[in-house]
Amino acid sequence: MTTTNNNNDPKCGDVQDDVPVKPPKIFDFAEWPFEIPDIFKRKELSYNYNYDLATSKSLMVIKMIFKWRGSLWEAVYKELLVWICGYTFVSLIYRFALTRNQKDIFERFGEYCDARMGYLPLNFVLGFFCNIIIRRWLKLYTSLGNIDNIALFVSAYVRGKDDRARQIRRNIIRYCVLSQCLVFRDIHVGVRRRFPTLESIAQAGILLPHELEKFNAIKSRYQKYWVSFNWALELLNVAKAEKSIDGDNARNAIAQEISKFRTALTTVSMYDWVPIPLMYPQLVNMAVHTYFFLCVFTRQFFISADAHNKTEVDLYIPFMTIIEFIFYMGWLKVAMELLNPFGEDADDFDCNLLIDRNLAIGLTSVDDAYDHLPEVKPDVFVGRSVKPLDSDDTRSLKYHFGSAAQMEEISYLKKEEGKMIAAGKRPNKMKLWWKSMKRKRFETTATQSYSVSYPMP
Repeated sequence: MTTTNNNNDPKCGDVQDDVPVKPPKIFDFAEWPFEIPDIFKRKELSYNYNYDLATSKSLMVIKMIFKWRGSLWEAVYKELLVWICGYTFVSLIYRFALTRNQKDIFERFGEYCDARMGYLPLNFVLGFFCNIIIRRWLKLYTSLGNIDNIALFVSAYVRGKDDRARQIRRNIIRYCVLSQCLVFRDIHVGVRRRFPTLESIAQAGILLPHELEKFNAIKSRYQKYWVSFNWALELLNVAKAEKSIDGDNARNAIAQEISKFRTALTTVSMYDWVPIPLMYPQLVNMAVHTYFFLCVFTRQFFISADAHNKTEVDLYIPFMTIIEFIFYMGWLKVAMELLNPFGEDADDFDCNLLIDRNLAIGLTSVDDAYDHLPEVKPDVFVGRSVKPLDSDDTRSLKYHFGSAAQMEEISYLKKEEGKMIAAGKRPNKMKLWWKSMKRKRFETTATQSYSVSYPMP
């Protein structure tokens, strides 16, 4: 591969003859002689219930409850089947295999454990754990990084229709997406599988061949996420020197947006570097599983005539314990699902989609959509007060004027009541109420009766 790039030239836009990078040797799982681990298999996307719950009618709620994909039932059914099998096995041994003396010992053991089940504070442990996990998950979600602000600021402040200015704009966006890609490939299973090497990133076009050489030439014992951000900020100086950016204020505005983007990616990287201490997930899992292991013995239906804790009704099936199992185990599954959202489970973050989206929107904003303004013409509201353009089925049934606006109505009723008293009449509450209703109806009709005409430009 031959290049015309001068290493001493600070202008990164002087690019060489583009020679395609030789495709890297990427391991093909089709050649793997063993079964592919589940972690490398992309799961089907989870069920998005937002549209179904646009209304809170009971039918919609029931429909959501009985969905299977990504549901509580899918999460807990395996553990529930194992627990039911264990409970049934112990029940059969207790009923048909134990002697009378052995049954008495078993019943006393169950009574002893059942009286001390409160020693396991599941509500506190699970509640506190889920609170930490959800706050952590929300912080990660808000730190994934969207390129929109950078793209809009670059498009607005890096001016010029020549090829040089265009390439500077595109390179700033691409360098930011490159840093995001480098961070995600170190923490996200799907992105790592898509880009196993830097050469594969170059093959995808996010990194150019001469940039890959410069990147590899920088020696550092730590990850080099900062390099492409350094390139992007240096390009701002190049653009300012070439008069594509008008002044320090415009350059600093773009630099601030790049800094925010970098800070968000640093947050994501730090959260992956320092996870929640292992002992906490271990503690929560041990607490829940120990609790329901003991339930196999303590929630049996004791049927001996002289048992201290004899069951009043022998139902054979522990319905209440099964419901308790679904709730607590589902609670635990939610926490464990959110603990690391950078996998390839159905509800994990799709970072590959985010990389593609940022690259597409960013490059479109600074290139195809750059300086493409519609002709400025008068709008339809010129010369008239702005009124809503809606139909009868979309018009709001009630306008909100603020909670203190009723003071005017109260003042009006008191004034009318004062007039009646001054005229020697006894205030009639019904008549005052009717006047108020007619006044409100007139105001509402006057507000909603309008016609809209579209003036010719």
